Amino acid sequence: MIVSKMKISDISKSKSTLLLVLSMCLGFLFCTCSSVKNETARPNVLFVAFDDLNDWEGAMFGHPQSITPNIDRLAAKGVLFSNAHSVATMCCPSRTSVITGLRPTTTGVYKNTDTPLDLYKSKRTLNRHFKENGYFVAGAGKILHKFHYEKSDWHEFVGRHQEDGVVGNRENPEKENITKLSGNIAWGSFSSPDSLTFDSKTVDWVKDRINRDHDKPFFLACGIYRPHIPWFVPEKYFDQHPLKEVKLPLVKEKDLDDVPLSGKNIAYSTSNFSNDNDLHNTEGNSEHEAIKKADLWHEAVQAYLASVSYADAQFGRLLDALEYSKYADNTIIVLWSDHGWQLGEKEHWRKATLWEEVTRVPLIIYDPKNTGNDECRQAVSLIDIYPTLIELCGLPPIDALEGESLVPQLIDPKAKRTSPAISSLTPDFHSIRDDRFRYTSYGNGEEELYDHETDPHEWTNIADDKNYKELKERLKTYIPTNAQKPTKGIYNKQNQE
Repeated sequence: MIVSKMKISDISKSKSTLLLVLSMCLGFLFCTCSSVKNETARPNVLFVAFDDLNDWEGAMFGHPQSITPNIDRLAAKGVLFSNAHSVATMCCPSRTSVITGLRPTTTGVYKNTDTPLDLYKSKRTLNRHFKENGYFVAGAGKILHKFHYEKSDWHEFVGRHQEDGVVGNRENPEKENITKLSGNIAWGSFSSPDSLTFDSKTVDWVKDRINRDHDKPFFLACGIYRPHIPWFVPEKYFDQHPLKEVKLPLVKEKDLDDVPLSGKNIAYSTSNFSNDNDLHNTEGNSEHEAIKKADLWHEAVQAYLASVSYADAQFGRLLDALEYSKYADNTIIVLWSDHGWQLGEKEHWRKATLWEEVTRVPLIIYDPKNTGNDECRQAVSLIDIYPTLIELCGLPPIDALEGESLVPQLIDPKAKRTSPAISSLTPDFHSIRDDRFRYTSYGNGEEELYDHETDPHEWTNIADDKNYKELKERLKTYIPTNAQKPTKGIYNKQNQE
């Protein structure tokens, strides 16, 4: 009997021990599952960058014949920042500012020929910050100039798609359809389907990552190359814009008459300032005169419209993939363009100016936690994207960032901003854009001032009007001081992208 009681006691102790172990295991599993759940509950980010896309979207009313149903669809469910501006007016400096959260006057990257490679290594880039805070970070296409990327800052990245049969971003397989003006301004249609185009392959790659099972939140970047020149896209997009029906942008004859010499130098540039002598060009705009002489203005506008429609169609495929995925309700979408493009306004045919057609860009942010479409008409900047995503995703803040979070405007588009949008072209050339006015200073006493309430096309320079002296003095206070000199490096010796 005594032995039996001892066995029963041992059994009871064993049960107690087993229950304790099981409860500990269950507790551990519960904590682990909770941790995973919290990790995956953090919002994902789809980060979409277009190249050289100005305000020619339906939602932005930049051109009456634009066909952009997919960008417009996103604008209809997110917040459209209709007065958004690039920090710089060329690919390299604009993208550098977005990815680092720093202005050209801080980094020294103003032009495509300024080299930011050391900067990417030394600063905490947007994608690195997400990666180091538990996100799966991947991307494809053109996110940074020259398709550059730091391997250590991404889990996966593919810049250029070089599979057999793919039409490259600068290629047209049907040479007989190419119209070439000067430099790298060219356009033409081809019969290859979308599926064999460069941007389509970029979208396919990002779509594949969207459709995977993720055990952590993702940050996926998609760089759509069009409507960057050359304007080579499938024929069906040209057909959407019949040449005989194409409308030219509104222009004013002799619009440069009231623009100071430095502004004329900008208009006359045909190299995006890769040649420093452009800043001293007083001989007139050879490209604009060539387009008029050859009667190619309508063709060029058609080609740009076609390229915008093509780019929108590729984005639509990406948006469809996300909306039909299991991540649709927990993914923030940010759509932006690095800068705009002029098509004859002020006799200019490129980027790299400080006028509205180049600084104003589409910026749309969709946050599934703040649903309900709206429009923010206040002046904002692309440099605001970085701090906005940090706040939306609950990442540690970075004090060095020079932008201002847009979260207050995502909640209430009328919430007041503390500063205007600032765009820089050189250490001395800066433009200040607030909700109504644009003020541009060339650092040598030459100025421009435009009132967008009465002059949305910036046709009348009122900088010398004494009635605006007080306003000018206020806007001048935002001109950057102690601007860094251009960062020279290997980009100064290479062709532009």
